[in-house]
Amino acid sequence: MTTPAESKFAAGDGWKIHYTVQGSGPALILLHGGGPGATGASNFSRNADALARHFTVYVIDFPGWGQSSKNLDSFGSPSPFVNGARALNAFMANLGIAKAHVLGNSFGGSAAYYLAMEFPDRVDRIVTMGPGGAWLGGQGPTPGIVQLLSYYLGGQPTREKLRAFLGNLVHDASTITDEFIETRFLASIDPEVIANPPLVLRPGNPPPPKEWFLTNDPRLTKIPHRSLLVWGKQDVVNLPEGVRDFSVVPHQEVVLFDQCGHWAQWEHADKFNTLVIQFLQSE
Repeated sequence: MTTPAESKFAAGDGWKIHYTVQGSGPALILLHGGGPGATGASNFSRNADALARHFTVYVIDFPGWGQSSKNLDSFGSPSPFVNGARALNAFMANLGIAKAHVLGNSFGGSAAYYLAMEFPDRVDRIVTMGPGGAWLGGQGPTPGIVQLLSYYLGGQPTREKLRAFLGNLVHDASTITDEFIETRFLASIDPEVIANPPLVLRPGNPPPPKEWFLTNDPRLTKIPHRSLLVWGKQDVVNLPEGVRDFSVVPHQEVVLFDQCGHWAQWEHADKFNTLVIQFLQSE
């Protein structure tokens, strides 16, 4: 039995991050994905309690999402992944967390890698699930990524657009309930988010420069931290071929989940939780 999560805020110069904290032991920060209406609570509803039996678990809303300030771009980089890492560093400094395990899904996984590259002393071990930013030979974005980046374009967001996007996150779309869609939809139509979406296609939809892709960053080959990369074999948002590009990370174990889409931590929660606990506690 774990204690209920406490809802709190950390704030600094021009930013505010909502988070929950529960459990005891080494610090573990959970980092959500970048889809419309995403929050830490929705991404990790099936994980936080189990992990909090072994760790002090912090579940954050990145700036731009949830109850946090809506200004991811204020952290100074053209790369949203780097801005996520800088926001996380500011959060840890504000709370006096010297070092933590970091676990991130999709956008959050990419931010975790960048935290390790830009602020290596902040990181103990890394767990990522289907991280974004694989070069994949320069092929264009998947339909799921296009849906994510265009959600706030071409008129107001709708439940139908969100349902189509969320259906890409899991192998079995029947598991996405109307209640879940409604919760995410209401979060996605916060007027402050609509005014400044954290992830959106740029005007004219130009391809991002090659340097923006995480797996083209030479620092990725020098990450010293032990890492675990989890990927769903049926992921249609960030394709499992990305494992090849992320294989340059040293000291990294790779586990593929079958019958699994983009949300390994949600679709196979018990298996995922056990794997993460064993990895983080291993010698």
